[in-house]
Amino acid sequence: MIAQSSVPSAKLDAFPVFMRVEGRLVVIVGDSDEALAKARLIAQSSAAIRIVAADPAPALERWAAASDAELLREAFSPVHVEAAALVFAASGDAAFDARVVAAARHAGIPANAVDRPELCDFFTPALVNRAPVAVAVGTEGAGPVLAQMIRARIDRILPPSLGRLASLAAAFREAAERLLPRGAPRRAF
Repeated sequence: MIAQSSVPSAKLDAFPVFMRVEGRLVVIVGDSDEALAKARLIAQSSAAIRIVAADPAPALERWAAASDAELLREAFSPVHVEAAALVFAASGDAAFDARVVAAARHAGIPANAVDRPELCDFFTPALVNRAPVAVAVGTEGAGPVLAQMIRARIDRILPPSLGRLASLAAAFREAAERLLPRGAPRRAF
């Protein structure tokens, strides 16, 4: 039984989830720093990355070339988001980002517009990556700097080897499910 607090808790307007992106396409539309920041974030996953940038900044071009991302040097068209799992509008131009989000939504694809929470279907958290362990800190777009501060503290607490420990645990999962009864004995193991 879960204990109920006597103090009512605030409700989240965005429910945190981890979305499978392995081998799926994530599209980032934008030419400069905002697009590069999102590309670097998504590159921590196993998603295929497509960047649509009519006039990409040199740093974005270099990053794309070094990271196996697809860089399309052309003006954005709704066809660029077809079959994507997620879309990021990262141009820095409110009207343009709204058009990118509209195209994604029309195709039934969740979209995020950098620094424009009112246009976002989802928010990107501040991420501590110890793959396959991930800790995500979100503020529903209200305080990204606060989320980064919290992420930095968590990053210092979690050892770099945590991912290897989780992978080791995963290696024992099938045997534990086969040999140990559900409940406390399995959790104790």
